[in-house]
This record gives sequence, C-alpha cells and structure tokens, in this order.
Amino acid sequence: MLNISYIIPLICFWQTITNEISKYKQISVSNNIVSLFHCLLFMVHHTYNYNLDYAVHMSISYYIHDLIYIFSFLYKMKLKDEFKTRFPFIVHHFIGIYLLKESLVGENKIQLLHGYNILETSNIMLYISYHLHKEYPDYIRLNVVSEFFQLLWYFYFRIIHFSLFVYTNKMHFFQFKFTVKFVTTALYIMGIIWSCKLIKKNIKNYNMIKGLYEHGHVNGNGGSFSTLLDSKSNND
Repeated sequence: MLNISYIIPLICFWQTITNEISKYKQISVSNNIVSLFHCLLFMVHHTYNYNLDYAVHMSISYYIHDLIYIFSFLYKMKLKDEFKTRFPFIVHHFIGIYLLKESLVGENKIQLLHGYNILETSNIMLYISYHLHKEYPDYIRLNVVSEFFQLLWYFYFRIIHFSLFVYTNKMHFFQFKFTVKFVTTALYIMGIIWSCKLIKKNIKNYNMIKGLYEHGHVNGNGGSFSTLLDSKSNND
C-alpha cells in the first residue's frame, strides 16, 4: 500500500537537494542532476533488491516533486509552446506514478519493477548529455559524441532490451490489468517517438559537423554548441 508518511518527507528531501544544488548551478542543471541521482539510486536499490517498497515511494515522491517544478515553471512562463514541450514529461510522470503504485498493490511486483528499472536505465545518457550541453556548450564534438551515445544507449534499453523483457515475460504481461497494459504500451510508443527524434538530431549533428569541417571552422573547441544545435526538450 502507498504510505503517505513516506511520500511527504521524501518530497521535501528531493526539494532540499534541488535547492542546495541550485545555490551553485542554474535551476535546470540542478534539476537534471537530481533526476540522474534519482535514477541511479533506484537502480542500486533494484540491483541489490534492497528495501524496494521504500525505493518505490522514493520514485513516486521524485515524480511528484518534478511535477511541482514543471507546473510552477509553466505557471511562471505562461507559454503554450513550453506546455507542448513539457507535456510528454507530464504524461510520463503520471504513468510512472501509476505503475509504481500498482507494484505496491498488484501481484506482478517483480515484473513491473524490473520493467521500470529498464526504462530508468535508458535515461542515464539523456541526463549526462543534457548536463554536458548546458555546462560545456562550447565543446561541439564532445556534445555531438554524447548525443550519439545517448541514441545508442536509449535505443538499446528502451526499445531492444525492453521489447525482449516483455516478450520473455509475455504471460505475466497479459495478466496485467488493462490500464497497466495500456500505459505500458503508451510508454513504449513514447520511447519509439523519442528514438526517432534522437535519430533526426544525430543526423543533423552529423551534417553540421561535416559542414564545419568542410569550411574549416572546427578547431579547438569548435565554437559555441548552443548556437548550432537545438536545446534539449526535457528542461530549460
């Protein structure tokens, strides 16, 4: 069962960490660091099968914390384009909360948390790539390489590994409630869409680097990456 006495203190925990990091980094960077920390923390809990119920509450509280950040940002900005950009993350967080809650009350806890762990693992390079893009915008080749590895990493875990996991556990998957199957399928489709975006971005990066080399503009750091590539769509 969902334990509210865990949720509220953990939301405060995530907010405190974000506030402390924000003393030294801009809010988008600090929020991204906290996202990576949450991802790694859950992976450790899952890998060592340590206090998984608490880890589930930890992840639910993180999603609530991040939703508060997103909605407060949208309220301040009041831009329709920003809402369109962040809408997939809002949907993702609500789905994550629902699936994690189901792992506490359903009969397929092991399968749900294993699948969730795969999805969380797929995000690691996204956080790293975003951090490099924000903190080291002048290092073009470094950022291009990080986005290429982000594509490989994300596509492997979110599409290949997760597909194999569902196929291997298809008997359990078909025993899930309809809503669980529906939102899991929605997450998978979102993964395909995001993979296509990453492929397009990497093609754009390749053409950009190729053009810079042809015109002899790549030397040293290679200029400002932030003026040549689109910014990430997960945080701003």
